[in-house]
Amino acid sequence: MSGLQQVGDGVWAFVRTPGGWGEANTGLVVAPGTASLVVDTAWDVAWAQRIAEAQAPLVADAPITDAVNTHSDGDHWWGNDTLPPDARITTSAAALDGMREDLPPRALTVLAGTGSRIRRVPGPVGAAGAYMARVRGGARFPRRTPRMPDTTFATATSLDIGGRTIELEQLGPCHTAGDLVVRVADAGVVFTGDLLFIGSTPILWHGPLDNWLSALDRLLGWDAAVYVPGHGPTCGAAEIRALRDYWLWLRDAAHDHHRAGLTPLETARKLVRTRDFDAWRNWESPERIALSLSTLFDQWNGNPPAPPTITRRAAAFIAAETLLREGAFEAA
Repeated sequence: MSGLQQVGDGVWAFVRTPGGWGEANTGLVVAPGTASLVVDTAWDVAWAQRIAEAQAPLVADAPITDAVNTHSDGDHWWGNDTLPPDARITTSAAALDGMREDLPPRALTVLAGTGSRIRRVPGPVGAAGAYMARVRGGARFPRRTPRMPDTTFATATSLDIGGRTIELEQLGPCHTAGDLVVRVADAGVVFTGDLLFIGSTPILWHGPLDNWLSALDRLLGWDAAVYVPGHGPTCGAAEIRALRDYWLWLRDAAHDHHRAGLTPLETARKLVRTRDFDAWRNWESPERIALSLSTLFDQWNGNPPAPPTITRRAAAFIAAETLLREGAFEAA
């Protein structure tokens, strides 16, 4: 169930279930009577306001002085205008670059609207439109680009929130170019952004995958009591290991198909029919395997890790929607 959950001493997570497209988790760290820190904001206008209202009683005597955006995807920062105007917003330098380069909310609204209108067109055009509409879901995006972070760091930094030390560390590029984590060591809590998808199929937009695997090892090394993922329920070490197993399986299982000249879609069709895939078949949005294969194949073709071009993203969306239309994940 979606809602505010206390995950540690003075630490809360607003968890969105089941953790699909746009259903990103946010966080709050409170130093009673002094100050508070917000971790990420929602891209849907109504949800961003709902989260702010749920947090209001908790920050009545501890005003929000700081916020952190864990990466550049809009579902983690497009709600920044709900923050107090004088709150400092921090992210990694690479994440800020990604925010500046990505499509603004208005453009994504137009694209998603177009997708809804063309989704019934036969063939790839309709498939791309249909999947774009899935990505948006029922979200209503801001009319203008929200406030961007005003403070950045390169590798690691810390924030003093009413005497509580909050550690920030960039572990990307992985999911995106500038993925960072927020460690509240005194409470045993780590906000991981989209380095963790729990019960929800992860997406390798940027890579390299080896960086993501190293980042998961880093998270495990902290042995936190609670990890708050970017999508899905809070978790412990076992769920992180399950995600690591998924990535290792996908990398190893796909490599031979790439060498044989198959496309990401052809490879996905084969992989999702295997018994090995049963361990992850019921994760939210399993078709996103096609998105990650698109990135892996692009890098195995010799291209450096980078955000997906519009062309590559469209091709990946077509592949993902095609898997759904073919019933690739339906029970036999």
